[in-house]
Amino acid sequence: MYASFSKLMAYDYYLYDLKRSPLLSNYATIIAILVPSTELLVAGLLLSDKTSKGGLLGSLALMILFTLYVSYVLFFTSSRPCTCGGIIRNLTWPQHLLFNLFFLILSILGIYLQTRFQHSTYIFTGEAENL
Repeated sequence: MYASFSKLMAYDYYLYDLKRSPLLSNYATIIAILVPSTELLVAGLLLSDKTSKGGLLGSLALMILFTLYVSYVLFFTSSRPCTCGGIIRNLTWPQHLLFNLFFLILSILGIYLQTRFQHSTYIFTGEAENL
């Protein structure tokens, strides 16, 4: 939510950076609306047990897209305007890639753990055991 709000609070700055992006410039306006909106939607999905799986999958999808974009910019372009919000903007591009990879792995781990937890069967009898 932090990244979404910082993008929305500095919308003109965020849009300006997107327009300078080597890959995203043609789609800057729609991306400037779609990305923070999607980030907020995913964050909202994570708040409920019923929708958390969708939130985790959405988070994974966003992290895959963000990581692919950062990789493309880092390895294939010389022009590298940062379109991130908040303190993430202060990272170097290699640091940004490591940051994204960390959270990509964390998203995968979250999905794995939630799936494992949902498939576990817990039986609660209401009686204290081993007292």
